[in-house]
Amino acid sequence: MTNFIGGYDYTVDAKGRVNVPAKFRKALSPEAEETFVVVRASNSSLQAFPKDVWDERYAKISALPKTPEHVKFLRVLSNTSTISALDVQGRIMLTPSLMEYAKIAKDVKIIGGPGYIELWDAVGYREYEADTDDQLFDKMWHSVEEQLAEQLVKS
Repeated sequence: MTNFIGGYDYTVDAKGRVNVPAKFRKALSPEAEETFVVVRASNSSLQAFPKDVWDERYAKISALPKTPEHVKFLRVLSNTSTISALDVQGRIMLTPSLMEYAKIAKDVKIIGGPGYIELWDAVGYREYEADTDDQLFDKMWHSVEEQLAEQLVKS
């Protein structure tokens, strides 16, 4: 799985196109076919998955038990997602509905993640990050370290 690391500031153009950082484009596997699947995510953000990563993830999501909530989730996910191939300038297209959901008008914060890229309205991300004080971050960091240590002991 490709890990995308770093944060970048970009702008979305009038047609809804936004650059994918060159470092992220270079990290794509050939199986991704220079294509991302852009989906709604939590906290009014978007996630862009390389096509190959999304195909595996979607297969796992689809295999979950078909409760009424899961079926509704799949419908909303499918209805609001889009497939976007990189254009010659290294941009992907965001649909108007995805931009509206994420409150993206112009300035975009792009953040790398494990197997995906997050896209945020720049102001929205600053507000989100401001809500995470140093003590909370330290607590989360230690929790992650403990969980990883437990996994190492079990393996």
